[in-house]
Amino acid sequence: MTVFFEDVDRWDGESHGTYEVTEGEIVEFAERYDPQWFHTDPERAAESPYGDLIASGWHTAAMSMRLFVEGFLDETATMGAKGLDRLRWPAPVHPGDELTIHSTIRGVDEESGTEDYGVVRWGVETTAGEKTVLALEALVLVARA
Repeated sequence: MTVFFEDVDRWDGESHGTYEVTEGEIVEFAERYDPQWFHTDPERAAESPYGDLIASGWHTAAMSMRLFVEGFLDETATMGAKGLDRLRWPAPVHPGDELTIHSTIRGVDEESGTEDYGVVRWGVETTAGEKTVLALEALVLVARA
């Protein structure tokens, strides 16, 4: 069932998915997009305050996006997004962490949309166990029925 703007509150307060982060994936992403030593050099990173490699925040955002799509957006009549607000990485992601995404609807804005869509302000939080590793608000365009 496709969820349209009028019924988007169906996704309020949901948690979804798990994604296991691997060392290889952290290094591969970082070498391509964020080649800082604490993302790419396991030996040097072991001596860092993090004690291990950590994923780039942008990698954490990409993994979170995958979980958001698989958990919510695949079944929603989305039409893209207007942007993100309040993007934060409160704790690092390490190899072996298992990510889960949680969403909360923070608001719907019928005025910013058109007769074809409305704008949903989705609070997204990604956790690895008890720690929050990403928090943001996404302004998602959702088609009207």
